[in-house]
Amino acid sequence: MDTKDTITDLTAIRDNFLGERRLLVAAMTSASRKGVSAKEIARAVAPAFGRDQVLQFLSATALHDSARKALVEAGLDSMVDVSVTGIDAPREAHLHLSADPAEIPDFATLPQRIREALRDYLITLHLPKGGNDEVATEVVDESLLDAESVRLVRLEPRL
Repeated sequence: MDTKDTITDLTAIRDNFLGERRLLVAAMTSASRKGVSAKEIARAVAPAFGRDQVLQFLSATALHDSARKALVEAGLDSMVDVSVTGIDAPREAHLHLSADPAEIPDFATLPQRIREALRDYLITLHLPKGGNDEVATEVVDESLLDAESVRLVRLEPRL
């Protein structure tokens, strides 16, 4: 077997592996949405994926689903996209504006409207740690209004 055939075989095997990997990730997501516990899913897919990797991914997926539901209920779903970065690190849920600013009434108030919609689901836009929360909020709002992706996080309970 020559080098070209070997590379062709490796490429085919890689493509099959990546396809099966995507199917496994989709099956994990589906099982989670059907109510199977994340720990059970992690046990079922080991050693293909590590326990923490699965738990973090499914947590981000649940956050995605809750945020999507909140935005639909608030009528903001046509203006905002919610996504999960995937099974590989960083395994986070993100939000970004998808509509043309000219088509959005009161465009500048959109970040606040998004926060209000997410608040009932105990979700917010991630603020960088340290410093002034008001300044951090402005930075996040500007990023969002510039159509940059912003990380979603669970709200921390007040102590």
